[in-house]
Amino acid sequence: MPDNLTFNILTALWVLLTIIPIPSNAQPFEAAAGRVESFTRPPAPADAGLPPLKPRRASISPTPHSISIGAVPKEKKSAEINAEPHPGTPRKIGFGREVPQLGSIADTASQLKWQNTAQGGKIAAISINSPQATGIRLGILVRRLPMEAIFRFYSQEAGVTYEISGKEIMEGIQRNVDAGDHSDAARTYWSPHIEGEEITLEIELPAGISPDTLEIAIPSVSHFFLSTFLTAPGEKISKIGQAASCEIDVSCYSEWSPESKATAKIIFVDSGSSFLCSGTLLNDTASSGTPYFLSANHCIANQTVASTLQTFWFYRSTACNSGSLNSESQTRTGGATLLYGSQATDTSFMQLGNLPPAGAVHAGWSSITPVLNAYVAGIHHPQGDLQKISFGRFESFQDCTATNPDTETYQCAFANKTNGKFLDIAYTSGITEGGSSGAGLFEIVSNAHYLVGQLRGGNPGCFGGGTDEYGRFDIAYNDALYQWLNAAPTFLLSVSKLSNGNGTVSSSPVGINCGTKCNAPFFQGANVTLTATPASGSVFSGWGGACSGANVTCSVAMNSSKNVTAAFVTGSAAGTVIEYYNPDLDHYFITAASGEQAFVDSGAVGSWQRTGTTFMSGGNVPVCRFYGSMSPGPNSHFYTASADECAQLKQLQATMPVTQKRWNFESLDFLTMMPINGACPANTVPIYRAYNNGFSKGIDSNHRITGDQSAIQEVVARGWINENVVMCAPQ
Repeated sequence: MPDNLTFNILTALWVLLTIIPIPSNAQPFEAAAGRVESFTRPPAPADAGLPPLKPRRASISPTPHSISIGAVPKEKKSAEINAEPHPGTPRKIGFGREVPQLGSIADTASQLKWQNTAQGGKIAAISINSPQATGIRLGILVRRLPMEAIFRFYSQEAGVTYEISGKEIMEGIQRNVDAGDHSDAARTYWSPHIEGEEITLEIELPAGISPDTLEIAIPSVSHFFLSTFLTAPGEKISKIGQAASCEIDVSCYSEWSPESKATAKIIFVDSGSSFLCSGTLLNDTASSGTPYFLSANHCIANQTVASTLQTFWFYRSTACNSGSLNSESQTRTGGATLLYGSQATDTSFMQLGNLPPAGAVHAGWSSITPVLNAYVAGIHHPQGDLQKISFGRFESFQDCTATNPDTETYQCAFANKTNGKFLDIAYTSGITEGGSSGAGLFEIVSNAHYLVGQLRGGNPGCFGGGTDEYGRFDIAYNDALYQWLNAAPTFLLSVSKLSNGNGTVSSSPVGINCGTKCNAPFFQGANVTLTATPASGSVFSGWGGACSGANVTCSVAMNSSKNVTAAFVTGSAAGTVIEYYNPDLDHYFITAASGEQAFVDSGAVGSWQRTGTTFMSGGNVPVCRFYGSMSPGPNSHFYTASADECAQLKQLQATMPVTQKRWNFESLDFLTMMPINGACPANTVPIYRAYNNGFSKGIDSNHRITGDQSAIQEVVARGWINENVVMCAPQ
């Protein structure tokens, strides 16, 4: 080899991975593939932190003081009901109304008629009527509230009673303040949704707590104009939102039951108006049962809105196309803590304040970008209807930007995987509608389903045409969600194939299968082994980028995103390498290319003559061929089958200026086999190399490569350096 090369010793860094044990009631977590399986939450114990729903305390409840805020003007009602929703905006189902009689703390205090309870406490109640409302949520502005207070919300028409502690109310307000919101909106607690045009608030204070410690006002209500709720199991679909006729009942697909049980209808309040969206309960790598919840950022954009969240679980039919509400349907209050929000991918990631009901499933997800044309499905609540499912395919990446922040409209353009933060989905059956926003998109991988996005919006229709955009979960995961769903971020490993041969590259842990899938995310600290497998008629010639050498395997430490190239070349098991000699230069030269051999034989390149010595091409190792230059030199060729030596010369070529002598890579010239401890394997013959020591002598370096040991001895006798066996040729 050239005598002016310096070889560096590279030290491999090995990172030990801790394998997290998975509970017996969860499926395995495929760490390498970046996927988390679903996990069903077992029935909650009685002390799980979820306050049970209790009936109102009729025996001690006073007759509530009744207040009516008057009918909604016809113009207002017509404008709200007939307003066309913009694509990509949450479905509005209620608007804010002022309550003049309770607008201040003093006004509210004057309307609360306190009575004594048998336990020595105090109790008072107010009934508020908003005519023609299909439902009401109270907005209670809190300045001071004892933790021991109990708030009850119910309707005079009977039905469910919600009991909320002063502690839960104050904790929700504190979340808003801690998030940086010090406005009255942050200090407003929004009650659970009560069906009908009347809502009663009952407040009970235990013994020793004076009503003077209560400083609240009820300046507004959210008046629902669209009825999308059924609270009585078995009620018929006529009372539900009018979903399109082409929507598909999720109950018709039993294989999607786990994802159905992970999907919830959600309502929330923003500036007094109420809205409807969908969301998904997510698993984490430890299957801890933590109620992580994913929806759209255009639905839940800040902590104050997140605190108003109310979820509706198992809101689906009793059976395929029955049109009746499942008896398991339940709701949960308590709001949520907003952990991460991003307009870039329209992501809203939260932790629910109260656990979902027993039987809810924590959905599996994938941090791997889905492949184009992948089959997908979305589960959602269009128009607040019983749960539906839509099937389609992933058509393209999209880059979406807002066009009007007031209306939250947006537009999208085709993009690539690098800059496209949204997935464009064309449906083959079913569509989405208002209320579907935030719903999870699941990629179908074999028989498994993995969440890969949440709904931004679009314009699909029952009669074909139109697509939907879903924010990419993998981008949000790598940006921040790994902090909660997994202990480490992921980095992208990309593989590209070069040269004219064929072959595949696979990885361990799994993820890369190139051919078809040439990039995958791997967790920070993972040590990924890549294996190159040449196809018939080709050989693997070497790695580039984050890998080097010509061994069929290489190891990549994932401490950042990495790019690797794999080169495959076509090779033949047979072929003849011809040796030439130029007496004018005292140089030797070899080539296996028949066309080049004919060209040299023609005399067009000088006084090159065949020496009569040859050897065969063949094997699994490509030989790198380098040439210096006419000036500054060396005017000579160099050949090596050593992957390390080849890589070293390529590195020197990249770092040394063209004004200095250097070797320049030309091609992978022929195939051979490598000796092991200086000996060649069976059915091969040794090929020797000698060096003229040109660098020390101040002349062009040159090497003689031949299977004739006596030829090597002849040049060594003339002062050349014997470099011994450097490759092995077929017999």
